[in-house]
Amino acid sequence: MYFSSPILGRDSVENCPSFSTILKKIFRIGEQMRFPGHFLKWALALMFSFAWAPILKAELRTLPAHVPMVRATTPPDGAKNLCETYSWACRRGSQKNLPVERAIEFVRKINLDVNRKIRSQSDQRQYGREEYWTLPESGRGDCEGYALLKKRLLLAEGIDPSRLLLATVLDTRMSSHAVLVIRRPSGDYVLDNLSNRILHWSETGYVFLRIQDPEAPHRWFMVMRGGRVDDAMQRRGSMNQPTSSLGRALAPPSRLVLP
Repeated sequence: MYFSSPILGRDSVENCPSFSTILKKIFRIGEQMRFPGHFLKWALALMFSFAWAPILKAELRTLPAHVPMVRATTPPDGAKNLCETYSWACRRGSQKNLPVERAIEFVRKINLDVNRKIRSQSDQRQYGREEYWTLPESGRGDCEGYALLKKRLLLAEGIDPSRLLLATVLDTRMSSHAVLVIRRPSGDYVLDNLSNRILHWSETGYVFLRIQDPEAPHRWFMVMRGGRVDDAMQRRGSMNQPTSSLGRALAPPSRLVLP
């Protein structure tokens, strides 16, 4: 039995590529063609709408404790000049080097305070741009503004920069979003303006797209894992049965909160 797709060409079902491989191919095409950020959202929707899911291999792997970094990639459009604008956002070391495990209560406080004090407003409305990574100095900001402010405040407290990583995701509505990832020995947890809870990255319901390189934060890595895509595959147990709709296949996962 054979299948044919515009992304992968013609191949047999037995030799069909893994789900994550298809996601990575779509991501590369989006980068090469310079498609806008919502390209991936529609590509994923098309994959399920046209019943590509039944021919994909089952991938019943447990997600790792830390966000997996697949390969180097370009920064998000709004973050291309981030290091020039805010050198601290790409800092490699800290003189204080406060262990993140000793600062958990402060991390919770910063996440809550920033979420409460900053008013959410899109970059388009405030700056006339679709994506503009900047601190919310006016008291208003988009998701990346929250993430940047949290990172700056936590860096000032002395947390190692390699533990504080900016990341871009698709949220539970498959919309582009940005968060701050705090890297603990036990795993990666997410500081998010959409929730006051600090969840493990695999339990946010987000598909992670890009993340800063902890060793060199001016570089970014592609991820293409996590959230509802992986959860849907694990819950179904096999991709050999038809998927009737994107919504049913990608039902919300359970939530784990930062211990």
